Parts: sequence; C-alpha cells; structure tokens
Amino acid sequence: MDFLNLALTFPTIIFTALLLVVILFWIITLLGFADIDMFESDLDIEANSSNTSGTHSFLNLDFGGIPITVSITLVIMLSWLISIYAHKFFAYLLGDGILFYILGLVMLVISVVIALPVAVIISKPLQRFFSSVEASRSSDLLGLECVVVTGKVTPTFGQARINFQGTEQLIEIRAHDNQLFSAGDTVVLLEHLKDQHCYIIAAKPW
Repeated sequence: MDFLNLALTFPTIIFTALLLVVILFWIITLLGFADIDMFESDLDIEANSSNTSGTHSFLNLDFGGIPITVSITLVIMLSWLISIYAHKFFAYLLGDGILFYILGLVMLVISVVIALPVAVIISKPLQRFFSSVEASRSSDLLGLECVVVTGKVTPTFGQARINFQGTEQLIEIRAHDNQLFSAGDTVVLLEHLKDQHCYIIAAKPW
C-alpha cells in the first residue's frame, strides 16, 4: 500500500481532510484574508462565560503563548504522520467489517494522544517568537483609528476593523460604561488588554 493510498484510506483520511483544511487556512492567511490569531478572542469569551473552559486553559498552559491556530496545525500534522506510519505497520490488526472501523477510530485517538506532547515540545522554541510578535503588534496598533462593525460596544462586547500594514483585521474592542458607540463609528485604540485579547477604545478626538 503506497503513501497516497494510506493517506486516502480510513482511518488516516480523517487527518488528511483536516490537514487540507489547515493548508487552506494558511493559504488564506498568507493572502491577507485571515489573521493568525483570529480565534483567540472567541475562545477567551467562551472560556470566561462557561464553566467548562478546561480544554482552552489546558491548551494555553501547554502551548504557552503561541496562537491556537499554530498549535492545532502542529497537532494535526503530527497526528497525520503518526497515523500514516501506524496504518502502514499495523494495518493487519484492523481486521474486517465493523471491527475495522472501531479499531480505526482507536488508532485515530492514539495518534492524537501521542501527537499532543510531541507538539508541545516542538512549540517550546516558537513561544518566545510569538510572544515578541504579539507584544510588538499590540503596541503598534495603539493610537490608530478603527471602524466599529458591531451594533454596539460595551465593556464586554464589541468588534472593529482596522487597516494595519496593508491588511484589514478584525479586532475585539471594549468601551467604558459611559461611552456609547455603534456600527460605523470611527474610534481610536487607547489601551490593549493582553489577558482578554482586546482593546479599550475612545472617541476620535478630532
């Protein structure tokens, strides 16, 4: 069974499909239509509003400061490689019929379990790079104008679009209680809240 057949045969085809999605995401990101940490703020909101935030906290604890998109990419790539080789050397154990699919799913789970700690080890050298990039980008955005895209902005909710270095980005914004902003308003980024991955905004002073 050659490499291509392994990649397109159950159970490895599951990881192959996920890998194609990841590759498509990074192509879109390189073209400037997506942001590398576009899911960070959404995950933080879900974690803060839920009592079942253990998964997100676990990922942050293990993978440090690298974006969730990078950590997921590492896990999927490693799981795919492990599944390829496991499928190649242990295909004879899968059997036939329903047993084939049951053991195939077990192989998928084992591949992920092995891939997770390996991905954490690989991510260690990357953490310093992404931390410095995040700090630089956050400070660079302060003082810039952006346009509110949500119907309102509150101390816990709000998004805006900003043009930075030739690309348009969607960022999370927050306002103080006594400030009212709505879609279409042009505001200024006043402060960056690192833990919440969002910016405090103020009315345009001119």
